[in-house]
Amino acid sequence: MRAFLADRRWAAALIFAAALFLRLGFLWRQGSPAEIAGDALEYRSYAVHLLDTGSYSGIAGERATRMPGYPLFLAAVYAAFGRSLLPVLILQCLLGAGTCVLLYDLAAELLPAPWAASTGFAAAAYFDLAVPCAALLSECLYSFFLVLSVWALYRSNWPPGRRALAFGALSGGLYLIRPEPLPYILATSLLLPRLFPSFGRREVLKALAASALVVGLWVGRNAAIFHRLVPASTVGKSVGYLSLYLPAQRQGLAPEPRHEPPAGAGELERDQSFASAYRALAYRLTWGQIVKSYVLNLAIILYPFLPGYDWTYVVLAPFWLAGFALALRKKELWPMAGSVACSLGVFTFFGGPAARYRQGVSPFLILLAMAGLKACADRLGPVRLRRWAGGWLGLNLWVWLGQSSIRGLVLGVLDTLGTRGYTR
Repeated sequence: MRAFLADRRWAAALIFAAALFLRLGFLWRQGSPAEIAGDALEYRSYAVHLLDTGSYSGIAGERATRMPGYPLFLAAVYAAFGRSLLPVLILQCLLGAGTCVLLYDLAAELLPAPWAASTGFAAAAYFDLAVPCAALLSECLYSFFLVLSVWALYRSNWPPGRRALAFGALSGGLYLIRPEPLPYILATSLLLPRLFPSFGRREVLKALAASALVVGLWVGRNAAIFHRLVPASTVGKSVGYLSLYLPAQRQGLAPEPRHEPPAGAGELERDQSFASAYRALAYRLTWGQIVKSYVLNLAIILYPFLPGYDWTYVVLAPFWLAGFALALRKKELWPMAGSVACSLGVFTFFGGPAARYRQGVSPFLILLAMAGLKACADRLGPVRLRRWAGGWLGLNLWVWLGQSSIRGLVLGVLDTLGTRGYTR
């Protein structure tokens, strides 16, 4: 079996087949949603309006409340296969399986063959990487572009200039799906000479220019429409307000109703009104209360009950923490660790309490976990590691079997801390 998996083509085919089978099975078991609502409804509205009118606009005529990447993807699928939800979800299952293969191939550049194969199969079975394939949300497409951009950067058989250009262009596409990776993209581009000895300032400029060219299409379009600089979306300030209001409100620190902009206000004016509401709320809270609210946001992003116990996430959690520690001295892991840290940080302050915010970067959590697990194996030895890992798996199985009572215990602790109702 080890010799079979050492052949990268066979290993990739098996990983793809396993990942696709599990995703299609999850999709079949879940079934189609009874209705499309929330973020999914907005994405679909932009896609439908683009096809019907040629204008990129939302439900009430908004022009930039959503980044264009995922609505353009939806519009392309609708144009090719009709406006049924099923072709979108099937294509997302294919993209999700492709993400697992790309992650495996990337891991093969960084880890020995057995560990790389383990990365691919772990990705195939990882719940946070499978569930977005069955939802009309951007996480599946985001994960694909995230892994694809770094995969291109680590193509050792490509010349440095091509790798830098591919990373920059694909990272620009990643930004158009969701804007939170911008700090990570800039930092990785600037650090290219530190990551690869064959890279220099020319490659840095190529990466930055390629990403700027892609991002500039969106920024230029917004400047032409709004006559001002709108580098991302027109809901940044509203998301920032909600990311403080929601945890504060659930702790009893913000008893007032959620802020609503004036009737008839344009999307820029609406967003600006949220900035004023944020300042007023932050002024009433102490620094300790503000910090606690943001800490709770991060805690919920990392929360293991959805409400069911996500054992695939928890089993790998100590190992991706070890992978983060390993990244401090192994620069080849910087892009993976940096993208995860950037995403978690941005969503803590501009996202709020939703565990699905970790799903987009879950491929790199898996890769970091395998790098951390290998480091533990090298340090502890295979026998001690198997004992430790077996005990950890057994503990997770026990929690999974008794998840109802254990989740009740966790919620009881949150109730004691004054944060009950903060989790789903």
